[in-house]
Parts: sequence; structure tokens; C-alpha cells
Amino acid sequence: MKRSLLTVLLTLSLPVLAAAQSHGSYFFENSLLRNKLNAAFAPQVTYISVPVVGSASVDAASNVGLKHFLFPYRRNTELFLSTNISADTFLNQLPKRDPYLAERMETDLLGGGMPWGEHGYATVSLSVVQTGSALVSNELLRFAKLGRTADTHEWDIPGSVQLRLNGYASLAAGYSHDLGGLVEGLRVGARAKLLIGLVAADLRLDRLSVRLEDDDFSIQTAGGGNLSGIGYTASDGFSWNGIGLRGIGAAIDLGVSYQLPLDGFFDRLDFSASANDLGFLAFNRKLTRLSADKSFSFKGFDHILSGDLQEQIAQLTSQMEDLTHLDPTAGSTFAQLLSPSFYAGASALFLDARMHVGLLYYHTVGHDNLMASYGASPFEWLNLGVNWTFLGPASRFGFFAEFIPKKYVGVFFGMERAAWRRNSSHLPVDNCTDSFSFGLNILFGN
Repeated sequence: MKRSLLTVLLTLSLPVLAAAQSHGSYFFENSLLRNKLNAAFAPQVTYISVPVVGSASVDAASNVGLKHFLFPYRRNTELFLSTNISADTFLNQLPKRDPYLAERMETDLLGGGMPWGEHGYATVSLSVVQTGSALVSNELLRFAKLGRTADTHEWDIPGSVQLRLNGYASLAAGYSHDLGGLVEGLRVGARAKLLIGLVAADLRLDRLSVRLEDDDFSIQTAGGGNLSGIGYTASDGFSWNGIGLRGIGAAIDLGVSYQLPLDGFFDRLDFSASANDLGFLAFNRKLTRLSADKSFSFKGFDHILSGDLQEQIAQLTSQMEDLTHLDPTAGSTFAQLLSPSFYAGASALFLDARMHVGLLYYHTVGHDNLMASYGASPFEWLNLGVNWTFLGPASRFGFFAEFIPKKYVGVFFGMERAAWRRNSSHLPVDNCTDSFSFGLNILFGN
């Protein structure tokens, strides 16, 4: 059975557990795994992550939902392509930016951290990471709805479709060091990562050119891409070749933080910034190169009464079907840059540092966000916080809770959600930006 590329990419995304630490933990000084957001942050206890569930979460963003493609009509629901739905109704719903879906998932298979030296803290982890993105241009959707009109006979659509998938294992070692002896309140950190490529797909339809006339139409496509660990045949479509070592790469995380003591209502101000996943992956095994360079032209049927009309229809159908196929050839080594994330935060602590308010800018899964946060630590073993992201793909509410005693077991849970309205299949009705995180770790004291 044939499967579309988007279906395969989304299917491959599902088995992996998920992403980095919750954004809501960023301003809690004793939060265990916020160093995943900023390598300069250091936990205050020695810990070992429980395998697989030590840190599991997901970060996803999309600027469209079901309401952009499904519309109420009388007592039914109609797809945007239906003649019952006017072009203006559909096109006025589209976002200004091309519709996209982006996500990042990560889970720690193993991990731990401990003080190292008088002023340092060291961490190690083995993680599985998966990132994916899909984009369809607004112009392609306009063409799908409008087709040939009285004013438009030709369509030239660049950047029509872009699809990307990246799966890899990450062996990371990090170190955070207090530079208070040089500049009081200053701390820096870095994390080096050895990456092992597991699966990759980088495909695009660079251009779609269509000419429509009364009895003449032609189509030209240009595009292609690379696969590693994913098979493709014209008859069966895409298939997953299973987990395997198919590439190698490297990345680095960098972070800095600064604490400024105050006299007054506020105890101090904290400033911090970080850049994560600055690196690349090169895939060199199980490679396939795909080409989408196609052309098709139809100028009507010849000799309709001669008895060969059925043969001409069959030929036309075959040519049209060939447009949907990609041409596979033996691939060569290709590289992908990682999708980096950036953080910059400022917070003010008060009531003996048991409460804080903060403002966090972060760029992740390819998009900018600005989050306001309030947090309280009524006990030194309990963190509770709420946050509101008011700039980004969608405004959203979030909360964070963490039980972190000095010894034994620590657990955290965080969530951010924009689209609360869901259909019966739990798909978002509005544009969707979701983040969930969970972690369970063994703690060993100060």
C-alpha cells in the first residue's frame, strides 16, 4: 500500500518518547535538570536518572489546526476543497506565514550529575533525539482551491513542500564552573555531544509550475532530497528500514549566568543566556537519493472515433500517476545542520528567594517565543510555577511542579498548551503549540 511522505514522517516520529526540560523550570535555582536549557546551570544535588523516564518530554508547534481545513456547512463538515466552501472563506483563514508543523522529542536512556572539584559540576547523559518539520506553502493551497480562474491560467509556486526528519543518539558530557573568584555571581558552562545518526529524510518540492487552458494543460515539478535508513519504491512508497548506525556528528551547548545581589524588596536579579545544539550530522550508510524533476503535458485526445480512446486515457492516467512518484538512485554522503535553540532570561527573586518573577525569550523548533513566569518554593523540596507565553506561534498557559528532596527520589512535571479545543481524535482545532515533560531521578544529597 502506498503511503504519503508526510504520513511516514509523522509515523516515524511517534515511537520516540520526547524533548528537553520544561521551560517552566528555567528560573528555579534548585531545579534538577534545567541545565538542559542552559549548560551554566548546576543542580544542587548528586543524581542518577531512572533509565528512559529520567527526562521525557515533547515540544511541538504549528500555526494551523483543523479549523483551517474543515468548515461547517449546514449540518455537515466539509473539506476546504468542497465546492460548498467559498475560496474567500478558506483563504481568509490561512495564516500569513506558510502552514508548518515542527517538533522535537528526546529521552534520556541514562544520565547523572555530581559536583566536580571545588567550584564545578559535571553531567553525563545518553539520549535519543528526534526532530521533524513539515511545511506547505500558502500558494500551493491557493492553487489547490482555485485552480484555473478567469484571471489566473498559470501558476509558478516556489518552495511548495518541505519535509525533514532527523533521528540520532547523543552521548553528552557537560561541565559548569563558578567564576565567582573573578567576577562575583558569574558562572559558565558547556556540554559536548557525540552524535550517532539513526535515520534521516530531507525532501522538498522546490518548484511547481502549472499552465491551465481550455483544452491544454502542462505541469512541471523540480525537487528531490536524501534518505538514510528509509527505503522508497514507486510501487510501495516509503518504508522504515529499522534502527541502525548510519552517520556521525558533533554538537556543543554553551551557557552563562550572572547573579546580581540587591538590598531591598528584591533579594537579587539573575541574568542568563545559552545556545544549544550547535552542530551537524553526516549520514553515510543506507543512502538513497530521490529526484522529483518531472514534466507532463496534455493537449487533448486525438482520433476519438478511431477506437483508441481507451488506450489514450490509460496512457494519460499513467503519466499523471508518474507525477506523484519520485525517482530513487544510489545516494552519497549528505550532512544536516541541527535545529539549534537559544535562551535568554532575566528574573527577580524576593521573600528570601522563595519566590521569583521572570521573563524568558527562547527560540526552539525554529520559532521565537517570549514567556512570563512566576514561581514559588514554599519549601526547599518543592517548586511550583505558572507561566504565560504571549509571543510565539500561539499564546499559551503552562505550569511546572517539582518534588526535589535532598535524598531518595525526585520527580517533576511540566506542561504548556495553546490549543485546548480538540476533536474526538484529540487533534487540535486551533493552531497548536504544546510542551509536556516528566522526569524521575534518584537523588544523593547536597
